[in-house]
Amino acid sequence: MTRTVLRFLVPVSLIAAFGTAMTVPATATATARPGTDQQTIYMMDDITAVFEQSASSPRYANIENDNDGCGWTAGWIGFCTATGDMLDLVKQYDAAEPDNVLAKYTATLQQLADAGSDDTSSLGSAFPDDWKQAAQDPAFVQLQLKVGHDTYLTPAQDLAAKEGVKTNLGLENLFDTALMMGLGPDDCDGMVKIASETDSALGGNPASGVDEARWLSQFNTIRQQHMTNPCTPGRQNDWPQAVDRSQALQQLADQGNWDLTAPLTVGADFNITITDPHD
Repeated sequence: MTRTVLRFLVPVSLIAAFGTAMTVPATATATARPGTDQQTIYMMDDITAVFEQSASSPRYANIENDNDGCGWTAGWIGFCTATGDMLDLVKQYDAAEPDNVLAKYTATLQQLADAGSDDTSSLGSAFPDDWKQAAQDPAFVQLQLKVGHDTYLTPAQDLAAKEGVKTNLGLENLFDTALMMGLGPDDCDGMVKIASETDSALGGNPASGVDEARWLSQFNTIRQQHMTNPCTPGRQNDWPQAVDRSQALQQLADQGNWDLTAPLTVGADFNITITDPHD
């Protein structure tokens, strides 16, 4: 059964700031910036699929309305009609393939994103089927991955470099926090905020000599506190139910799987094993 998506809703203005960087040819290989090997990226993508879709690999055609303020939630990371990430994805698809099946929805997606509206009625009843059709196009799949990586994984890599986080598991923790809870300095429950609070609690970070395992454990403790009592509007009911994401990642640390090597079992309430990481 698919789990309810509990993602942070990215402001349209933040998505727009990434717009130039995220425009890529439709045939581009979905990779993150240098420093993270491709197999690790596959594993991180698959862990995201576990958290977002209870699947061991990404489900690009998935689309549902969880009535959580997101509108339609679709694709690998749960692109939302109420925010700018689905709009940006479709715009890039339009640029790559102007006659694509989703092009006719671009103007409506713009209106919904500008208003932050979760009303899906203006998209019409055919939208879910058209999304599923688009997901059969390899170019659209690659763009889903690219937008997800550029929007969430790249900022996580930047913060990892600043904090001195060097392990794949450490990066995965930052990536998942950005994806779910926000990635900017003004997000009161977001990745940057939690890292800063972790630094304060420990008097430093791995870059200044704090053991990364200790830092990550504290990071997860503080993250779970934010998830249990979030200050982000509208998340007081659903984020407390999602502490198993942080718990599952901490279990991997306790097991010593810092490299995210397969086979990898995502535990807590998930209990899904990834044996062949792939997009």
